[in-house]
Amino acid sequence: MMLAEERKDVFYACLLHDIGGIGFSDHIIHYLLKEEIPKDPAVLAHSLTGAEIVIQIPNMDKAAKFILNHHEWYNGRGYPLGRQREEIPLGAQIINISDHIDMLLRNVTAPSREDVIKAVNGWRERQFSSALADCAIDMLNNNTLYEEALDPNRIAELFEAVRNDTGIISMPAGVDAIGIACEVFSQLIDTKHHYTIGHSKRVSRASLLIGLDMGLTHDELTKIKWAGLLHDVGKLGISRKLLDKPGRLTPEEYELMKSHSVLTREILEMITDFKEISVMASADHERYDGKGYPYGLKGEEVSTGARIITLVDAFDAMTSDRSYRRAMSADEACEEVKKNSGTQFDPAVVKSALPILRSLNMVKDALAKQQMTGRA
Repeated sequence: MMLAEERKDVFYACLLHDIGGIGFSDHIIHYLLKEEIPKDPAVLAHSLTGAEIVIQIPNMDKAAKFILNHHEWYNGRGYPLGRQREEIPLGAQIINISDHIDMLLRNVTAPSREDVIKAVNGWRERQFSSALADCAIDMLNNNTLYEEALDPNRIAELFEAVRNDTGIISMPAGVDAIGIACEVFSQLIDTKHHYTIGHSKRVSRASLLIGLDMGLTHDELTKIKWAGLLHDVGKLGISRKLLDKPGRLTPEEYELMKSHSVLTREILEMITDFKEISVMASADHERYDGKGYPYGLKGEEVSTGARIITLVDAFDAMTSDRSYRRAMSADEACEEVKKNSGTQFDPAVVKSALPILRSLNMVKDALAKQQMTGRA
């Protein structure tokens, strides 16, 4: 029998167990269905990556440990650490056997309950202990629970019931829970597309400094920081194949890519008290002259924070490599920004932004040179 606190850790670890695979072109389950032990190093490491992300959230250390170990096998032939028997936390074993059952139900057309029980018995003392296999079979033999778990119309209801039973993860006093969540989400966003690693943090940092220079209030600066971190969250809904496409997008692909701004707003609006953040974060492709997207807003119709993020987002894109072009130098990007002052960008933001962006880029270049020298 697990304690209530242990059930809570297992519940949240279950929700996040494959978070380390969010940057793959397909959901990680498609890779795991192909082979018992994946050959792709990135797939093998997804539990390490997931644990690394989740451990940054306060009071999620046990959940992170379960995620780290959720592909270990009872006989020691799992991955990524080759742990066995009692070395594997019980919470990780529970996630693993649940994962196996779910993949079996997905991979086999209308499997019978007997088929699933037969598979669980086949995993006994291999992937899982006999005791855990017995628990899983007891669950499968519970008619009510089994039927509810397979009914897609009951998933939301069951989720709410379990969440109400386990409770939420509490944050220590004085911890900026929202800030931490935004930082973690920015990592997930940027790993979706390898050309944008670190992009969201750079946009947030530079936008914050520009807002400070322009005399914005502490409350406005906090919103800019969060919106900068989350401005590309809608790209989680865009396929990696499209994000990584070399060369120009077709008109149809471009329209699909543009939809990430609306997705950003829809995702962030689901968070209580994030209304202003959602509007600011989703406006990073609006233009000062009203010719941008998704809503064609003009001038003061776009908040100062969003106008700042728009410029920084464009500058960082120009000074970063892409699959279809090399990065511009900081000077070239600054000239491009000047050229578009009053059309794409707010002139007041341009005036404040350029010296700050030049300075930040000098620091970035210096650090890159140090790293190259160190490698040599």
